[in-house]
This record gives sequence, C-alpha cells and structure tokens, in this order.
Amino acid sequence: MCRRVFLIAGWLFPLVVVVLFFAKGQKYDAAYFIPPAPESSALPIPSAVGDWVLEEGAILPADRMFEKINGKAAYYHQYGATGLCSGEWVSGDQRWDMYLYRFEDGPGARGAYAGERPSDGIPIEGAEGYTVPGQAAMVAGSFYLQLNAQAANADAGVAAELALELGALLGGTDQVSNGETVIDLVKLAAENSAGESEELLPESAFGFSALNHVRTIAVSLDGTETTWFTAPGDTETIAAFSEELKMYGGENLFSRKDGSGGAMFGTWEFAGILNGAVWGIHNAPSREALLQHWEALEERLQTLPETP
Repeated sequence: MCRRVFLIAGWLFPLVVVVLFFAKGQKYDAAYFIPPAPESSALPIPSAVGDWVLEEGAILPADRMFEKINGKAAYYHQYGATGLCSGEWVSGDQRWDMYLYRFEDGPGARGAYAGERPSDGIPIEGAEGYTVPGQAAMVAGSFYLQLNAQAANADAGVAAELALELGALLGGTDQVSNGETVIDLVKLAAENSAGESEELLPESAFGFSALNHVRTIAVSLDGTETTWFTAPGDTETIAAFSEELKMYGGENLFSRKDGSGGAMFGTWEFAGILNGAVWGIHNAPSREALLQHWEALEERLQTLPETP
C-alpha cells in the first residue's frame, strides 16, 4: 500500500511542479501572458470630425508598431517614430484606413514622408502633402498621416479634405515641434527637382561629421545634377565643414562671404549660411556647376522668411 502511494506521488510530482510554475507566473508576471497596454490610450485626434467617424481607433507604441505594419516598422524607427495611431474613417459609403505616425520631432516626420512620396503625387493645396489614386498623405508638425482607400474607385480629393482637417488638429502643416518654419525642398527645387529625390539622412550619414540630420534633394540645372542640402547649424558648423573638407583631401579650397567650398574625391562641395540656416551643394561635377547651383539656391531662398 505504501509502495503504491509513493509510486503515485512520484508520477504526480512533476505535474504539480508544472502547475505551480504556471500559477506563479500568472500571479507575478501577467505581462508574460498578456501583452502590455500602450503607455497612453488617448488618441491625438477626436473620434469624429465633421461627417466622419473614427472606428476602431487605437494606439501602438514604437516597439509594437510591427503588429499593424509588419516589417515596415524599421523604416519609421530610423526617423524617430514614437508610435502609430490607426483606425478607419467612415462617412456614408466612404471608408479610409488611417495610419498616423508620431515622431520625436518635425524633421523626422518629414523625412519618413519624403522617403515615401511618389514622383507623380498631386500636391494638396495649403499643406505639405499629396494624393495619388487611393491614397492621401501629408505632414502635420511631428505627425505623418496616411489615408488609404478601401474602395478602388474612392475619390482621393475627399481624403485630402479630411487630411487637411486632421492636420489642423495635429498642429498645422508648416511648423515643426520647436517652432521653426520647415521649407519644402520639393517646392524649392520646383521643376528642377530630379524625381523621387528628397531624403533626411540620420546622424553621420552624409559624409561630413560636422553635418548631421541633413535634408537633401537632387536638383538638375541645364543637364547638370547635384544635391542641394540643409542642416542644423551656424557659422561654427561651416568652419568645421571647411576644416573637414581640407582634412579629407580637399583641393582648390575657396571662401566667399556666404560660405566655403572645394573639391574632394572628384566632386565639388559648398556650404554656407542662408536664411539663418546651413545650406549647401553636394557632389557637383565642377566648380562652375557648383556655383551655378549655389546661386540658384540663393535666388530661390531670397523670397522666403528667415527662420527664428
């Protein structure tokens, strides 16, 4: 009898250990079984705008964005995405899926937007945005908004109007989080913009350590293509740029009242202060082309207000 009891106990002991283990985990580590809730459940926009109603509005923090957009999350992370607000806007027979990405700052939002903007997008008047069949997108402060149609024949103009209303609620479309005016490089380059060419490069990705968080756009003038760029900085930044140009093989260095330039690794570079910010020309094939592009950039910036 005792032997039978011991045998039964021996068989039951592992099962009891497993049950106790899971019971302890459920009691002291609920997150092991239930994913943590977002840090904030408050949507950055109202659940109704005019005739539109937001259904299934939800927020995912940066580390859970992949649950909604799969492998694309890494693209937004490189620009400093802090979360994603998603849902479905409904008005009558119109239904548009919303992807509203929030970033650490305005330049991050613009960088992500610029990297996805198609060359055939139709500009949204009064905003930095575009429409293509089935989609409207725009930048509003530190937010990047996408509205995607569920119906193949959906009118993108309707989505553009909704985007404008949402943009006004998100802090406008022409200001970044620190209050500085953001210049639309595509509009600046106008007809000389060389296709899908606008970028925001993360830290130390431009080739000059003196220049970080650089916004660029490819521009073609008289058949000569270069890159126009702008970055945070001041006269000390320009001095550091010049020293770096000299250190890494800079040839034919020269200075003008508005900046410094020279040749390095077979191309020409120039950077100076315009409208209170660092602007420059990158990868010009000759000094003549470099100065032609710089003068064109100066001329187009003359009509813009200086940043604070």
